[in-house]
Formats: sequence, C-alpha cells, structure tokens
Amino acid sequence: MQILLVEPDPENCQLWKQRLQAHEVETICVSDPQSALAIHGASFIAVFFRWSGQPDDESERTLQRLQQLGRLAVCTVDAGDEASRQEAYAAGFSECLSIDCTDIQLKAKLEHATELSQLDARLSQAQKLESIGELAAGIAHEINTPIQYVGDNTRFVQDACNDLTVVLNACQDLIDSVDKKSDLADSITQLRSAMDDADVEYLIEEIPSAITQSLEGVDRVANIVRAMKEFAHPGVSAMTLTDLSKSIANTVMVARNEWKYVADLETEFDPSLPEVPCLPGEINQVLLNMIVNASHAIANALGESPETKGKITIATKRVEDQAHISISDTGCGIDQKNVSKIFDPFFTTKAAGKGTGQGLAIAYAAVTEKHGGSIHVESEVGQGTTFTIKLPLNQKRTDDAAEDARTELASV
Repeated sequence: MQILLVEPDPENCQLWKQRLQAHEVETICVSDPQSALAIHGASFIAVFFRWSGQPDDESERTLQRLQQLGRLAVCTVDAGDEASRQEAYAAGFSECLSIDCTDIQLKAKLEHATELSQLDARLSQAQKLESIGELAAGIAHEINTPIQYVGDNTRFVQDACNDLTVVLNACQDLIDSVDKKSDLADSITQLRSAMDDADVEYLIEEIPSAITQSLEGVDRVANIVRAMKEFAHPGVSAMTLTDLSKSIANTVMVARNEWKYVADLETEFDPSLPEVPCLPGEINQVLLNMIVNASHAIANALGESPETKGKITIATKRVEDQAHISISDTGCGIDQKNVSKIFDPFFTTKAAGKGTGQGLAIAYAAVTEKHGGSIHVESEVGQGTTFTIKLPLNQKRTDDAAEDARTELASV
C-alpha cells in the first residue's frame, strides 16, 4: 500500500512516515499539491493533505481528481485544532486526522482507504468487462463475415476441382489414345463434353478470384485477431513508449461493428508524432469508450431508419511537448448544461439500459490522474462533439518521481 503525503513541514513528514511504516504502508512525501500532480500512475490508496487555511486552486483540483477516482482524501491538522478541522470538512475533505491520533483511528482510516481503492478497482474492471461483453457479439460478426465467404469460396474451389478432375481424366485418355495410335474421335468427344459440363472458361475466370477473396478473408480474420490481442494485452504498471497511431488503428478495428452501420470513420495521423509514454491498456480503453460514445451519439442523431451515415474523425498531432488526440463526431451533441457533468461518475445522458455513466469518468481518471494529461470537450447540440485528449510527451514516470520523493525525504 502507498500513501501520498502532501506536507511542507519536514518534521511532520518524518513523523507521519514513521507512524505509517508501523502499519506497513509506504509513504511518498511531497511538499505541495503541484508536486503531487507530477506523480502519475501510482496506486495510492489515499492522499494526506496538510491543512493550511482555505485550499488554493491546485489543492482543490487535486482533491477533485481524487474524489473522482474514489481515493480517500485525508486532511492532516495540528493536534487540538478543531477550527481547522471544521474548515477542512467544509472545504470538501471527507476525513481529518491529527498527528497525535490514536493507532486505532489511523488504522480505521487506512482500512477505509483500502476499501475505497479496491472498490474503484472493481468498478474499473467491471466497466472493462462490460465493454468487452458489448463488443463480443460485434467482433464475432466481424470474424463471421470473412469466414463465410472464405467457406463459400473454398466450397466453390472444391466443386471446381472435382469438375476439372473429370476434364484432366479426359485429357489423359486422349493422350493415351495418341500414344496407342488409336482412333482419337471418341477421346476428343469425351474431352469436349467434360469441358462443356465443367464450363472450363468460367472456372478459369473465377477460380483465381475465389482464391484471392479467400486469402483476403484469412488476412481480415488475422488482422482482427491481432488487433484484439494487442488491444487486450495485459496492462503494465509502468509507462511504456507507445505508437498511438497503431493503438488507435487496433481500437478502431475492435470497435468496427459499433460504428460501421452508422458512420464512416477517418483517421488523420501526424507522422511527426513520436512514441508517447503511457499505459497502453488504459489508453486503449479510453479510445474505445470515446469511439463507442461517438457511435451512439451519431445513432441517436440519425434516428431509427437513417438514409445517410454520420462521420467520426480521429486525428493525432504534436503540439509542443504534448500529444493531442481528437475524436470528433457528427452526432446529437451535448447540451451545455451537461458538459460540465459528463466526466462525473454515474452521470449519463443515454436512455436507461444504454450506459452506466462510468465510461467517461474512467477515461477522465485514466488520462488526468494516471498520465498527467487532460481531456477537453467542445460540443454543439445538433452539430456534434469533439473530445481532445492531451498527453505529455516528457512526463516523469511513476518510479522516477517516487524515487525523487524518497531522495528528497532522505535528505531531510
């Protein structure tokens, strides 16, 4: 277990570290909220904030992120400072502790933090399983279509081989007649009859096409399986340099059955964008949620019997030290009164049974908390929506940031 301690006082930092070590909790100490925001991807069960009056913007932003992630935000106050405790509660903190709290109180807070962290992990896993369940039928359909015409073409080639075998046997009989210097008339008649029955000219024209289509079908299935394998590859706990273009292409293929009936999908990749440090599994899940949401928005806009399709555009580009991913759709758009709520857990504008309200909340947490990035949304009702994901190219990795914090703490 890890606790992130935001404590400007080195002495208090050491005291908290000693107390938490007794409960087998690893402590990473930073002096301000801004430093806390630089540590991405760590699996903290809670963050302890030092109360120093009304929180500033960075403290409030960090607190909001933690609450969205289901992490416990504990405000640390001076012993006996009841006024600060009340102010902290009013500011949005759910828990308060002082350095002289009892071991029972501290243990209870740690157990509560662990339960919240485990609940968040279960909710995240449930959301991923829900996504996989929804995609399973579509992926089966995507594989079934090429398999069907591979099967049809293979049966055609099988029948053609049987017909051509008769023709080849007639050719062999003709050759035998020539070798024996026998009357060739009967053999030639049999050969012509076999060729007519087999419709050799048609087979010569169609067999190469059937083989080509079968090979294309096999390639299609192989690409789907490869995309699924890469999409569902077990997540890694450390940042990995990732080709975003490839990740997007794989996710587009995996989600194809979600969008192909309602939209045309285009990709515009920036060739100058380098590999991006990220958690590939998390980013794949974010992209999947965005594509599925865009498909649903377009379906809602088109109605029950659409005569045309909408459009989804996914683009990447490098902007200074950030990688930008934009997902645009021509869907129904989002009412401005709901734009500020769409990343809240369990908030959804979809009809009952169509969504849990967890997709965008988990996507937001993955991008902001685990990658130190941001998600911005622009939307107009009836025109469509554009989500822009911004990921830092030079962010400090979790293990490096944690080691810096330990080094700073050791030097105190």
